[in-house]
Amino acid sequence: MSANRIIDMIVRQVTRRLVNKGIDKGFDMASRMGGSSDADSSQPKGKPGPAQSQSIKQAKQMTRQMRRFMRF
Repeated sequence: MSANRIIDMIVRQVTRRLVNKGIDKGFDMASRMGGSSDADSSQPKGKPGPAQSQSIKQAKQMTRQMRRFMRF
């Protein structure tokens, strides 16, 4: 195996990991930003309500499932 192929494999792995981390951060930011406009005024703005936290958990779970599916 030539050195060029080894370097290409390493670069691909590093790139894949960086892209996946970026996608994770993007999903997290989108799930935090995407809220209903008629939010209850008793809830602090930074903390999600029970319905929002459940939808955030579902989105993270769906992301994990899609990653597993893409590995196959």
